[in-house]
Amino acid sequence: MNSSGFDPAGHARELEDVARASGWTVRYLSPCASGPRPWLNRAALSGPAAPHLYLSTGIHGDEIAGPVAILEMLRDPDFFAGVHATIFPLLNPDGLALGTRGNAAGIDLNRDYRNPKSAEIASHIKTLKTLGRFDAAMMLHEDYEGIGAYLYELNEALPPTLGGEIIASMGRHVPVDLRPVIEEVPARGGVLSRKELIAKFGPIEDRPDWPEAIYLSLHHTRVGYTTETPKPFPLEERVRAQIAAVKTLLHFF
Repeated sequence: MNSSGFDPAGHARELEDVARASGWTVRYLSPCASGPRPWLNRAALSGPAAPHLYLSTGIHGDEIAGPVAILEMLRDPDFFAGVHATIFPLLNPDGLALGTRGNAAGIDLNRDYRNPKSAEIASHIKTLKTLGRFDAAMMLHEDYEGIGAYLYELNEALPPTLGGEIIASMGRHVPVDLRPVIEEVPARGGVLSRKELIAKFGPIEDRPDWPEAIYLSLHHTRVGYTTETPKPFPLEERVRAQIAAVKTLLHFF
């Protein structure tokens, strides 16, 4: 177990038990030395016409608020009742066991989606190719030196105000990062928009190292939000902020 006290194998067992008890189908990506990589799918309880939401976290091993938040959401059987949901809650068990951003080989899995070098992302992409399109995707991340919450918004279909609503909901639990420039990109109220990201870095498909959000935006969805909670703040507050972000997206649908 790493210094954060996070046990990915034990967390996977809890996820599996809670999910199965609420009617989720549990499948698996290729395993890691530190534990399995379950992924979850469940049809909307409200009927077949519901939107399809994609959710993932645990791709960086030094960011544990997302995996903890997913488990808390799953403990409420009705949390995802209004959507078809596909969830990848533990993409990097080895990194989580080590407490490191990358996997056991030091690869940043969230830069490995264009030309995968890791077995973890090759397996993830293979599974994604069987899943078709999503109405929206949300990836839960943390910033290890963050001063407040912010998010990356690759949104071509939903109202442009939704990113601000998501950040506002997170701001009820942690501060919002209101700097005019975040990670070298102009930001507005904690939102780094697709327009500003393209203006800074050029067309997203031209980047040499694709994160998960870019891969999804090019192949699976027109709407992607990557949330970032500030790691220096207490874990409980960061978890609540991540849950609030997902809840806001669900309320929109």
